[in-house]
Amino acid sequence: MIMNMAAQQHILQAVNWSKYSFEEWCRQLGAWLNGDTETMVKIVKTMPTKRITQQQREKLMAMYMGDESFKDRLCSRRKGTCCQLNDNEARAIQKLIIDLQSIDDEVLQEWIGAIWWHYVMGESIRDIAKSNNTYGSQIQQDIKCGLAFIKSRYPHFQFDKFIKTVVVENQFS
Repeated sequence: MIMNMAAQQHILQAVNWSKYSFEEWCRQLGAWLNGDTETMVKIVKTMPTKRITQQQREKLMAMYMGDESFKDRLCSRRKGTCCQLNDNEARAIQKLIIDLQSIDDEVLQEWIGAIWWHYVMGESIRDIAKSNNTYGSQIQQDIKCGLAFIKSRYPHFQFDKFIKTVVVENQFS
């Protein structure tokens, strides 16, 4: 039985990573999570988060309980992506993201957080910037930096953000 376990491929090795770009893998993960709210809640609960004090926690709870217009991020609707992942593929990309979120670096976590909210949760750059009290250009830069870090760590992924397009202009002479 031990031999069978050793012979099995690791979940990360069994996935065809060339199937999608990294951004699309994240969108697919979001669609997979959105398809099963129980899975979504379990995953979000296990994600490492910034530690907050009891006073901050109480303030957040008071804001949440008192504001009827407060939008619960877990309940936000996904837009436009139809899930095409099987459970193993979803768990593999989830594992990669959790590994990234477990790195103890505050700046990196801001970058990964921006990627999570934009690509996985489907939030617009504008909404992320508004919730973080910053500019959209800052969120875009955070996403680019985060994707560059991920590209250096996992070079087998293709990244849509870094594909250069050449614009050919008609030249009449």
